[in-house]
Amino acid sequence: MEEQGKIISTCDVDSNLALQMWTRGKTPRLSVMNKNKNSRKLIHISWVEKQDRTLAINGKDRGETFTYTVKDFEPAIQKILTEYYARTNFKLKFLKLALDLEKALARPETIMTPSELALMSEEKRSSLWIADCSVKDKNKFLPFFQVSDEEAAVISEDKLKITSPAMRSTDGLLKTGVTVALKEVNPERWHNTIRVTAAAMLLGFSFCGADGTKTSDEIWSEGEKKPPKEIGQTAMKVPVKKISLHDADLLKLGHKMTAYVRHYYILDDIEILYVMDSEKELQERGFARSRRIDFNTGTLGDVPYRVTFFENPDEGMTAFGCDPRMQTARHTGHMIIMLPTETYKKALKSDTFGTEDDFFTITRLLWAKQFKEWYETIKVYVNKFAGLKA
Repeated sequence: MEEQGKIISTCDVDSNLALQMWTRGKTPRLSVMNKNKNSRKLIHISWVEKQDRTLAINGKDRGETFTYTVKDFEPAIQKILTEYYARTNFKLKFLKLALDLEKALARPETIMTPSELALMSEEKRSSLWIADCSVKDKNKFLPFFQVSDEEAAVISEDKLKITSPAMRSTDGLLKTGVTVALKEVNPERWHNTIRVTAAAMLLGFSFCGADGTKTSDEIWSEGEKKPPKEIGQTAMKVPVKKISLHDADLLKLGHKMTAYVRHYYILDDIEILYVMDSEKELQERGFARSRRIDFNTGTLGDVPYRVTFFENPDEGMTAFGCDPRMQTARHTGHMIIMLPTETYKKALKSDTFGTEDDFFTITRLLWAKQFKEWYETIKVYVNKFAGLKA
């Protein structure tokens, strides 16, 4: 292992187990060392994101085993991450990545006609900002997300006027100062989210459940010189990766983060349940079935889903029974998304300026909840490396 890479930091969990941070100059990996057997195993640090996981190792004596929970690892992981942070160029990489992510999140989509505004493509609806040029001489940026009264006060129309074609860009939006004002009003939504995500990407955590090692490796390697492939060739620097939430490697993470930010204020109203039979469960709760929609692979999960709509008018609740049409590794049985009917109506309006789209909104609400769960799990490990309070 030492020949392939380098151990940056080590911390004993106890007399039987030690955790180490290992790297080849790219995304770090977690090395689990069984001190009894003097053996190591490399795993992704994202292993700790599933809080119910356990790890069993063999002891010195025959048949002896020791079992650990993710919680048992937290102090050791904090220590080895701190040493890794201090002994690498993490801070410079982090500051640049956080700025790039902020720009990517603020990238506006340009709309040129009223009909285009009413029937936007899914890609454009994934943006948080619209550069609305659909009415002559009344060009302006439109916030494409729910706002609090405090947020509404700092993004008034007079601050969002687009005065030239060149201003329809990300730089044009940033120059209005509204993104800075939003961070001051609600830093958890507009500042902390970006910094925690950037720190997690560099430290080797998942991209909200997806493997982001390739992208993280590219970010760590950029600017370094590659040795020439043949004699006589000149060493070339690895190009700087341009961060876009529409890149294939960042697409799911970007869309989930955007969905989280857009629906930030309603996520606590949404409950996700996993049951063997969603229809039976919801009928026992007083819900009545109304209609169904089929969802393709890659929307609600790694397989196609059939989604049944349920209503409970007496309780003012809406629910979606999500039945995977093939076996999925994500969960056992069916998934239920349940929320107040008024909250769902609010989400539908937040996701479009025209025709409401159940397919789009249900997907985004689930993605937003998945991001929230991932975000709250990794904050324990990365907050201080993101410059935030632990």
